[in-house]
Amino acid sequence: MSKSMIDIPRYGARKDQDETWTIFDRRTGKVAERSGLIMARLNSNVVLGLIQILEQIEDAPKRVH
Repeated sequence: MSKSMIDIPRYGARKDQDETWTIFDRRTGKVAERSGLIMARLNSNVVLGLIQILEQIEDAPKRVH
């Protein structure tokens, strides 16, 4: 994986017409989903925190349990 790919945040947010927000995966362009939760129709207050959490999960070392 190239360095530039690592430097670019994986997730972004966009404001929808109904004034809610959607978090999307920059790699696929699709709405982000984690543990069955679809990251759409979100309140603006939670979007930045959720993106930070998603990025931390993405950056965490992967372990086999």
